[in-house]
Amino acid sequence: MDTLNAIETRVKLPVPLAVLGCVLWILMATATVIESDTYRYATVPLTLIGGYYSYTRLSFVRMHWAGWLCVAWTVYAVTRFLVLIYTSPDHQRGASEWLYFFPLFFPFLGAALVLYRPYISRILAGYFVVALVFLLVLTDYRGILSGEPITPLIQNNRIHGAVACGFMLIGAFFWLMHNLCRHTWSDWRLRLSAVCAPPIMLLALLNIYGSKSKGVWMAVAISLPLMYLLAHRYMRARFIRVLAGALAVCLVAGLVLFWGNIAETAGPTLNAIGATVQEASSSGDVSGAVHDAIHSGSTPLSMNERMQLWTNAWEIFRVSPIFGQGNDWLDSWQKTEYANVGYTLLHNGYLEILVRHGIFGLAVFAVLLAVFLQSVRRSRRLGLVSLQAAHAYYTMIAYFCLTLLSNSNNRLAIGESFFMVVAAVAFHCLILIDIQQKGWPEEKA
Repeated sequence: MDTLNAIETRVKLPVPLAVLGCVLWILMATATVIESDTYRYATVPLTLIGGYYSYTRLSFVRMHWAGWLCVAWTVYAVTRFLVLIYTSPDHQRGASEWLYFFPLFFPFLGAALVLYRPYISRILAGYFVVALVFLLVLTDYRGILSGEPITPLIQNNRIHGAVACGFMLIGAFFWLMHNLCRHTWSDWRLRLSAVCAPPIMLLALLNIYGSKSKGVWMAVAISLPLMYLLAHRYMRARFIRVLAGALAVCLVAGLVLFWGNIAETAGPTLNAIGATVQEASSSGDVSGAVHDAIHSGSTPLSMNERMQLWTNAWEIFRVSPIFGQGNDWLDSWQKTEYANVGYTLLHNGYLEILVRHGIFGLAVFAVLLAVFLQSVRRSRRLGLVSLQAAHAYYTMIAYFCLTLLSNSNNRLAIGESFFMVVAAVAFHCLILIDIQQKGWPEEKA
């Protein structure tokens, strides 16, 4: 706790800078509400603030090795990108290749989050109030009740909106749990979260159902039990029973009201998946089973297109499995079996990495993710973050990783901003751990 108190006494931000930073952090998360590049414009000033105070107050010399790995990866990714542009005959620039340059910002955003740690409650309150207002105003109640597919919030399509609502659902739940465990009713934070969180969760679930995104349905179906199991560890027994009862009533009521529409939406896809798996297991030829599913008239269009995209991506990956094809992968795409599928968004976040940077790239990001999770775990044990905040972190990562199985959410604004925030939290934890274990660094002249 001394470490957290020291932040307020050792690093006092000017009031205008404090207000600006709070607004910037809220803007960083608004990609869940409005799909835009606003988070990028917020990243630059936050990086500059974090970089300046890292050098003058937080001793950037002691940056964790994961920070240097982010810098090294960025140098590698940028260098490879430029080399391939100037050496390939077509000067191929790829598609969304700049996403792999973003790790450069991670450690600096972590430093910026340390500076704004005293304002976290206000930042979260601001974000969830904005989220609630947008959900109340923009939810298409009539479309949802009629069973029509809807696009939640202000997003480019319904899948993006559904993913965003999943983040709101998880975040609001653990925001409420944190305040219930940490504060009394006289505290404004508990009163505000008790008023805002339940309708946010309910409206988020309603919008997720209305989106008809089967991949998000699956991710939420796995995340909800995980949320309950984690919360069960610290919630009061009576409140747990009330919460469990309320969730059960909502679930049963939802199934009764919407089961026909759910079955109509997901049934054909589940049947096609079952038939493909059965053929692959009986014949031992996975590739043949996939090709048969693609050419079968009973395979739903969305599943059919994904299979074509994944087949093309796997074909490209097999050519350069270790380091991928960089920004030249689009040249190879034109030679794949289903190049005429119509678009190159692969609808699988892991394949997006593999075709560009291969097993090496996926391994680097896996190492960073492991470090991030461990940093939050260590911070929780040292009392630097609450148990509820750690559980929110774990659940959101699990949820997002599940959504990547059927969508390229890492190529969306919501995915990019999510990575920024996840990395910022992790590096903020690493800085706090370092200060607690080694003491506050000397300020530089």
